[in-house]
Amino acid sequence: MRPSSMTSFTLRAEPGPAPRLAAAAALFHLVAAAMPWLLDVPAAPAAALALVALAGFASTLACIPGRHHGLAALAIDAAGVRAREAGAASFVPARLGPRSRAFAGLVLVDVRTGTGRHAWLLTRRNLPADDFRRLRARIRFSC
Repeated sequence: MRPSSMTSFTLRAEPGPAPRLAAAAALFHLVAAAMPWLLDVPAAPAAALALVALAGFASTLACIPGRHHGLAALAIDAAGVRAREAGAASFVPARLGPRSRAFAGLVLVDVRTGTGRHAWLLTRRNLPADDFRRLRARIRFSC
């Protein structure tokens, strides 16, 4: 049986902004940037490591749902995986990419559409509990 035909994974995700997740990500990247200096790493490598940690914040922030994000909604049902991009009125066919990962309270969703690639970093607070469990199970099952 194909995963897209399984109705137990039916869900519709339209997460709103996640300011707590953005704040946690900022704190994590700031701590990572400060660690080389706190551990007495020589100045040149410490500066390089700090810059890498701070540059990584932009990549992380791009995955957090909000008005800035290019992906507005995700639907998984008997018709398959569909996505609605920001500003679009209708859903387009999509698929879950190989970078999708599911953890106990966190899900990274890699969504591939015909026009691009999007990533969402979602916590349990971003979706209703049943939809979060279904999304996590679908990612574990198919990726």
